[in-house]
Amino acid sequence: MTPAPIRVGLAGAGPWAERAYAPMLAAGPETRLECVWARRPEAAAALASVHGSEAVASFAELLARCDAVAFAVPPDVQAALGVQAAEAGRALLLDKPLALTLADAERLAAAVTASGVVTQVMLTHRFRPAARAFLEEARASGAIGARLAFLSGAFVRGPYACAWRREHGALHDLGPHAFDLLDAALGPIESIVGRGDPRAFVALSCRHASGAVSEVTLSGVMTLPQSVFELELYGPNGRLAFDAVAASSEEPWSAARAAFAAAFRTGRPGALDVQRGLLLQRWIDAALRSLA
Repeated sequence: MTPAPIRVGLAGAGPWAERAYAPMLAAGPETRLECVWARRPEAAAALASVHGSEAVASFAELLARCDAVAFAVPPDVQAALGVQAAEAGRALLLDKPLALTLADAERLAAAVTASGVVTQVMLTHRFRPAARAFLEEARASGAIGARLAFLSGAFVRGPYACAWRREHGALHDLGPHAFDLLDAALGPIESIVGRGDPRAFVALSCRHASGAVSEVTLSGVMTLPQSVFELELYGPNGRLAFDAVAASSEEPWSAARAAFAAAFRTGRPGALDVQRGLLLQRWIDAALRSLA
């Protein structure tokens, strides 16, 4: 017998909600887009109508109608509303970063722990087959060094050039993806030394518990024909490379939706849960402290 779809309420109606979350959740069969709430009621109504859902007038009403909440809002808004949703016993589909500050991310993680709800952080690259295959090969490669470059112009043009990205910059928006892939490929990051300005260009040197070292460059204000997101590993067997931009032709949404549904139904979150998000937030904080 096929289980009933999980009723998911979507908080947010901006570009990311429109392009990613709403279509993913409405496509099913594991989930149903139950309702949409946003600080702009007209945007929530428009998005909901496209996907056969309904807009609600308040976040409280959204919580009353759903089993889980997906967040497509700025990080500080997510951190505050996520605590409310966890305390209401709703599962959470979280964006990255969890929050703008480590303290707020810790509060959200504590609320999740106290309530026991299931969470998943939407690190989209991890749900693509090419990334999974690369990381499996990377873990067996014995790599001792790496270079990662994530450079784009998303903060100054296009649908994601919003206020929080311009103000906080590359470490908050691009950093979670970079740190997540580096950790998955080389092991936990033990220390970070950095130079630059997150709102312009950042260069980081990371030492991993395995003894490997990695060099990271991040910027969201580059003028380029297309974004660059490349990870190169070096070790006894030579070079191993992953081009995340090329891999983006693989859609991650069906795998992400299935993983969230499995976690919800079993009560056992996957590896990309709120604790993973908190770990990434700690590395963001460490990098910021080094830059300061």
